[in-house]
Amino acid sequence: MRKDRIYNQEQIVGFIKEALEEFTHIIDSKYITKSEFTKFNKFFKHLLRQTKKKKNPYYYPKYNGEVSNNEFYHTYPIFHTYEDSKCIGRYITLNTESVPDLNIKEIYRQFPLLIENHELLISLKPNIKPGRRPKDLEKDYEAERIRKAALENKATCGICHNYWELVDMDNKKDIIADHGFTLGYGQRNNVCFGARFKSWEKSPESKIQYVKVMLKPTLKEVLNSKPSQATVDALIKMVKQYEIADNFYWNLSREDRFDKKPPEAPEYLLPGQQIGYRLYKPKVKNVNLSLITEVWFEYKSRLENEIARFEKQIAEWVLKPTPKERQEDIAQTNAINNLVKLQTMEDKYE
Repeated sequence: MRKDRIYNQEQIVGFIKEALEEFTHIIDSKYITKSEFTKFNKFFKHLLRQTKKKKNPYYYPKYNGEVSNNEFYHTYPIFHTYEDSKCIGRYITLNTESVPDLNIKEIYRQFPLLIENHELLISLKPNIKPGRRPKDLEKDYEAERIRKAALENKATCGICHNYWELVDMDNKKDIIADHGFTLGYGQRNNVCFGARFKSWEKSPESKIQYVKVMLKPTLKEVLNSKPSQATVDALIKMVKQYEIADNFYWNLSREDRFDKKPPEAPEYLLPGQQIGYRLYKPKVKNVNLSLITEVWFEYKSRLENEIARFEKQIAEWVLKPTPKERQEDIAQTNAINNLVKLQTMEDKYE
């Protein structure tokens, strides 16, 4: 869930239309699950939230003028379809920082039934069903995704397997556009590895290179990082140092803590990881060789399984048309069939 990306009014309207299409399907199916109710209750409440100026309860006059400690703050409407349990969806603050050309009044004019739909959703609360939506009541989202991908000339990234635009760049034609990045410190960060390769429909090269450049070297480093008692002793030392720093921090007065960050909890970090195994949550774990070896082994096994999965997909790869090519083939086949039918009818009446 990225909060630092810049959007435009047209994109926000498109996101709302997609969400309302899903909501309409739920209503038409006369079946709603607990997770669907929670998702759309947040969606309507946040989208209908009013922009307000509020007093900051943590404001300290002597820090007046600092960005992190203003006397007042603002609440804004939010496009919120993010689901923590699935790590999918969007969370976009609807202000001119996130959407420079935002016209919230126009959005409410385009979608006049938001309040009515929210009330309809609330009325369904007694009918909430546990668990997942039955397969026979699912909407065919994949067919709609393919249709939109064809319309926008998108194809499949070989790494994240989402549809992205095909572009000409770096003296290459029809390669996957840059995606998966965040904006920060005046630059883009963390572009998906599959960007600037041919689409998965046309080539398995992105996966081949990912295994070669990323997965196998990482696995080699992990194998060379098998924990020993020396590893455990170093981690125990980190935990003890953290306890001292943490106790010192929380013994400071509230005002003294204001400009200081609390110490970061120690982690057992293996090669290729951005977030390691937390050793303090919230109390000190019994750090021992058995525990650390188990963590190491699980991570090593995940890498091995990922390599095996990618290599299987590479071995089974076959050339396929992109969504746009598929639609064109279907259109051409339909045109030929129509000509055949027309010729048949003409022959019949001659």
